[in-house]
This record gives sequence, structure tokens and C-alpha cells, in this order.
Amino acid sequence: MAEVLKANILANFAFYRRSRLLMAFALAFLLLTGLSSLPALFNNSGVQSFNALQQIFSILNVFLLFLAGGLGLFIISSHLRNRSLKMVFTKPCSPALWLASAILSAALVSLLLHGVVLTSAVVLSLVWKVPVRAGLVFVSADTFIASLGIVAYMMLLATLVHPAIAVTLVLIFNAEMFYDAQVWTQAVIRSGNASVALRVLEHIFHGLYLVLPMIHAYGKQTDVVNTSLRVLHGDWKYLLYSLGYVLVLTAFCYFVALFALQRKRHI
Repeated sequence: MAEVLKANILANFAFYRRSRLLMAFALAFLLLTGLSSLPALFNNSGVQSFNALQQIFSILNVFLLFLAGGLGLFIISSHLRNRSLKMVFTKPCSPALWLASAILSAALVSLLLHGVVLTSAVVLSLVWKVPVRAGLVFVSADTFIASLGIVAYMMLLATLVHPAIAVTLVLIFNAEMFYDAQVWTQAVIRSGNASVALRVLEHIFHGLYLVLPMIHAYGKQTDVVNTSLRVLHGDWKYLLYSLGYVLVLTAFCYFVALFALQRKRHI
């Protein structure tokens, strides 16, 4: 079982290595780093250097989240489209083992890229003589944990719908959108328009907000760390809370996706 799992992970690494997605990320990484570094190269202000570092680090972490979604989506959808799973799902490689290897390989690639971004941020801090703050490690860990949930969620959607529909669902129908809609309905209700339709909508938006996965489960508690890169002693616990949330989400997405794969009868 371990040998089969390892073989599948290595095969997925080969798939990612040939993918243009990673090449595009590398080019975007170099371009964004170069453009964002220009202001710091022409001034000696420590504040400007820190702002440039924080901006570069923030942009690259956002790209890592999008990349994580792409890793999870394409590894599933590509196999489903080219109908290669009938050859994969033969003994001793079961659908459960193949799906687990897909999640693990995407997680390992995401971890590697997070390490590259974190190392680059530390190097820039040293070059620009900006104090290396613990917030760099915190934000990288928080973003990596969030990327695990995105990988699992996109893999689930890839087994259920077309990749284009999956991307549309994530971009338009997400927890943040329904939270904003709930806040709007609550504001309208408080202003005096307490109609039955608005109250029903408020409950619907609240329910969808609770059901749909969140990118950063404790984003409100960690926003200050993202901007200041300073970590208080009590902030580290939110990483454990976020990890617990993502593990539950990943387990749910894994078993639902596995059920969907088995129902399609690829064997």
C-alpha cells in the first residue's frame, strides 16, 4: 500500500512538473517580486522597505491560494477528461488510495512553494535590513493551512461538476459573499423593513455562510498579523484552530469525492 501510494505521488509530481500552471506561477513570482522591489531599491527608508516587503509577501501568498485551487482542480479534472482512471483504478490501486495520493501530492507541492516564498521573504528582509519578524512564519503557516482546505474543496468540485463550473462556483458563490449578503439584509431589517421575505433571505444567507467552506476560518483574529507581521503570544492558537477546521473539511471533501468517484463506476 505504501509503495502504491508513493508511486501515485511521484506520478502526480511528474504531472505538475509538465504543467504550465507552475511555470506561469514562477514567471508571476519573478515579475511581481521585481516590480514590487523597485521602490525599496531607490530609497533608504526602513518604513518603505518594510511596506514593500509586506506587499510582496501578501501578493505572493494570495497567488499561492489560487495556485492551490488549481493544483487540486487540474489533477482530478485532467484524469476525468482523458478517461485514464479505468487504467489507474486496478488492483492494488483503489479509488480511495488514488484520491489520497492526489491530495497529498498537491499538499506537498503547495508546502514546497510556501517554503520558497517564505525563504524569499526572509532573504529580502536581510538584504533590505528589515527585522525578520515571526509574522512571516505565521502568515506562511496560516496560508498553507488555508491552501489545504482549498485543495480538498476544489478536488471535491472537480469530481462533481465541470472545471469551469467549479471555478465559477468558488469565485461567485462563496462564504464571504453570503456573509456580506447577510450583513446587508440585517441592515435593511434594522432600518425598518422587516418583511417576511427579508427575514427568510437573512436565514438563507446565514445558512449558506455556515455551510460553505471558509478560506481563513479565523481571518478576523489574524488580520493584524498579516499587516504588521507581529505575532502576539495568544495568536499562535489560531493556527491550531484553523488546522482543526481544515482537517475536518478535508475529511468531508475526501469522503464525498470518493463516493462520487465510486458512483461513476470507473472500474
